[in-house]
This record gives sequence, C-alpha cells and structure tokens, in this order.
Amino acid sequence: MTDTEVGGTGATMKILTKTVLSFIFLILLTITGSQLEAKENTTSAVEEVHQTNDVKEPLVVKSTFHMHLQGNVFEDMCKILPFHPDTLYTCNYNTSSPLVIIIHGWTLNGIMEEWIYRMASALKTRLGHVNVLINDWRPLAFKPYPVAAKNSRQVGLDVATLLQWLEETTQLSMDKVHLIGYSLGAHVAGFAGSHFKKARKLGRITGLDPAGPNFEGVPAFDRLSPDDAKFVDAVHTFSKTGIGIRQSVGHADFYPNGGSFQPGCKITDIYENVYYFGLQGLPKTIKCAHQRAVHLFTDSLLNTDKEMTGFRCRNDAAFDKGLCLDCKKNRCNTLGYGIKKVHTKGTKGFYLKTGPQTPFKVYHYQVKVMLVNLIEPVRASLSMSVTGTKGETTPQSVTLSQEYAENTTYSSLFAVDSELGELQALRLHWKEERSWWTHVTDFMSGSGSRQDTELSVARIRLKSGESQEKTWFCGQAGNITHLKPLEEQEFVRCPPDTFKRRTIGVVILYSGAVGSCCM
Repeated sequence: MTDTEVGGTGATMKILTKTVLSFIFLILLTITGSQLEAKENTTSAVEEVHQTNDVKEPLVVKSTFHMHLQGNVFEDMCKILPFHPDTLYTCNYNTSSPLVIIIHGWTLNGIMEEWIYRMASALKTRLGHVNVLINDWRPLAFKPYPVAAKNSRQVGLDVATLLQWLEETTQLSMDKVHLIGYSLGAHVAGFAGSHFKKARKLGRITGLDPAGPNFEGVPAFDRLSPDDAKFVDAVHTFSKTGIGIRQSVGHADFYPNGGSFQPGCKITDIYENVYYFGLQGLPKTIKCAHQRAVHLFTDSLLNTDKEMTGFRCRNDAAFDKGLCLDCKKNRCNTLGYGIKKVHTKGTKGFYLKTGPQTPFKVYHYQVKVMLVNLIEPVRASLSMSVTGTKGETTPQSVTLSQEYAENTTYSSLFAVDSELGELQALRLHWKEERSWWTHVTDFMSGSGSRQDTELSVARIRLKSGESQEKTWFCGQAGNITHLKPLEEQEFVRCPPDTFKRRTIGVVILYSGAVGSCCM
C-alpha cells in the first residue's frame, strides 16, 4: 500500500521475531539466580498483602499519586497523599469533577516517560474539568520484569486504597473513575478494579497494549479482565510477538494493523539504535510498536474530527480480505476515548488500519470480486487507484482473496490515508508480476506468451467502512472492459439506472483467452 503503511513483509516479520527473542533474552540476563522461581505465578500477591474484596491500607505503600496541573516536569506536579485531606486542597483537587488515573508500566531506566505528560494534557484539553492523577510506581517497576510483574498486584491495591479513601472523603462515585494503564500498568488497573464489586464497580478501565509475559492465558483474576470495571476496553499493538497480550481482556479489544507490526516502526532501525544507544537501543526499537497504543489513544483525545473506526472480525487475515466492514448490530466501534460503551458477545476483536503518524486515521474500503468461468484461480497482480471529489490515491496493490472454498466471490481491503469525498472514478492496472519459474514452465509446455490472456471486467463496487456507502463503477468502453497484462483501464461511476434488477454487489472479472467463449 502506498498511501498509508498497513503491514510488513514476511521477511520483516522474521526480523521482528528474532528481535523480540533477543529482547526477552536481555531481560532474562537481568535476573539473578536468587530471584523468583520460574514456576511461581508472577501475579500472585506480595507477601505482606492478603488479597481480599475489602480495600485495606497495605503495610508499605511505595507507589505515589501526583496531580497533573500543567507542563511536563514531574517535580512540578502536586503530590496527593491518601489519608491526608489537606493535600487535596493544596493540589486543587475538584471534588465535583471526574477522576482519571494514568498508570505507567515496567521501566528499564526509572525515568517518567514523555507520553504520560502528553496524555495528561490531552485529557485536560478534551474534558476541561477533570482531575488527572499520575500513579508513580517506579520504585516497584524499576526491577527485573518478573519482580515488577509480581509487584503490580500491590500497586493495584495502592490505587484501590486511594479510590476508597476518595470515596469516603469526597463522596467520589466509582462510576466517575477511569483508569488508563499501559503495559504492566493495564494489569495494575485490573487489580485495582477487582476490589470494587457490583454497584461500586469502576466506570471504565482502558488497557493500552497490556503486558503479555506471564499474563497470557492465566485466569481472569490474575490479569486485566472484563470483570474489573463496568466497561473495559483494550488496544493491542504488539501482541503477536508476546510483548503485549494477544487474548481478549475487555468488553472491546482493538487490534490496529493486526495487533503486531505498526506503520512507521521500522525494525531495521535496530542497528542504528544499538549503535547510538548501546543495549538500550533494542528496547527503544521494540517500544515503538508496543507504545503505539498510547499514541493512538492520545490521538483520539485531540483529533476528535478524525476518529478511528474498528470493525469486528474473527482475525486480521479475514479483515485483510475485506470481509468485515460492516457496522450493523454494533459490529464497528470507535477506538480511543470516544468509544461506544457497548458490551459485545463473543471473543471477536475490532480490527482496523492506521497511518504511521498522527492523525492516525485511515479510510477503509471493501472491494468485492466475482470471478466466473474459471478453469483455475486467476493469478494477477493488480493495483488500483481511486479518484474522489476531495482527492486521488496513489496506486495500491489489491490482493483478491476467495471468501469460501466453493464460492466464486473474491474480496479485498483497500485503505487510504485521506478522505476522498464522493467517489468518481478508479483505475485498475494489471502488473503481471511473474517469476522465472513461470517463464520456464510456459516454454516447456509450449504455452508461449501470456499476452493472449486478459481479464474481462464487468463492474466494480466499493463499500466505505466509515460511511457504509456503496459505489458502483462501470467501464467506459461498454459492458465489458478487457484488461491485459501491463495495461491500465479506467472505470467511472455507473449511471443510476444501470441496475434494474437486484444483484450481489461485486467486482466481476472474467478470465480467459482473447476470442474464447466466456459466457
């Protein structure tokens, strides 16, 4: 895809896998022999805290809470101490405003990252009257990963303790509480929410690429789950590698770009990063995709006119085939702060494509194709460009995929990074990319050149995922447009009276030799 990066090649994914394995190996190198036993559940409660449904003040509270007022200097923030009401007054805590708590994840350097300040500022810009607190648990997070993961349960109890104190002191309604946790912080939010049951459940928890190691596949009470708040949403951006959790953990789980490779995150940058930053360059490279969930959520706060839409689908492969651009019965939803709080049944996630930088929104189109009279599957490498009243796309590859084994209907996904307006025309180009082996087999079989092969295109239909509008295109030369290798043909919007009978919305392609009977 040219207009927007939407995926990686197989070679890139292999490099990515090797990179992740190297990263995990470096993590293991930081663990000394006197630390945790490998079989111990990393999310079990710390020794001095007994898990219970009632919130109790832990014996040692090592995490702190800081009121974000403005700026990006942590030391300038105002510290709120549980059980010290005077700190609420000092920090200008507004008892009538909702509360958002941002919870960071595991740290390799003990530094509060810039994204936290940007998100806090974006929340205040979007909501206006809101209390934004930052949960600082770096003393417990700046540890070998298994230790930090183990500590996440205590930090969840710290957060729950604060919330119960605010509930008793300021009559804070738990329905007005929104916890936003990144990586390990997502599970911290889940542990905090697990202390509030039934009517006292927290209003919302958002997990931003929740951590995967030692949380994937464990019971719901040992990780973030839909039970932890009235509404739980999660954004998975680095899940296939094992860094982020792959399984569904909320009422709505989003998988941008399949939940793995993210546009703009170049794995090949690892060499440059290692050269300049040493071993810190490796996590810096991997962090790009893992932390993309954070930037997508912040983008949703600031670019309200460019909300990103995700579509329910069984997996990313089916989504890439263009099979899931349907919004009926809550099959689509908005990624980020403006999500519709709808509880969907089943474990299907919401899939979407994004661009490489803010604003991340792209526009999705479904191309449906029906191939008839085929002796064998069509092997044609096509590219397509679309023109609308607001702009034109550059040519993009279109891979036609068969919906069902015994069905002649093919489909594809087409995504662009700018709004096209009302669609006017499209161009279809047959690139005819052939391997050397195909040339050899043609020569040995005596089939010769394939210049006598063509695609006969009847009509083309595009369906917009965002607007759900369907647009038909017809050839300019007549009912059938013949497309040969290396040729390009233009199709224009069909006249309104083109279809006088009910038909299935498809692109219809006929494949065969010139002059042969195709009907």
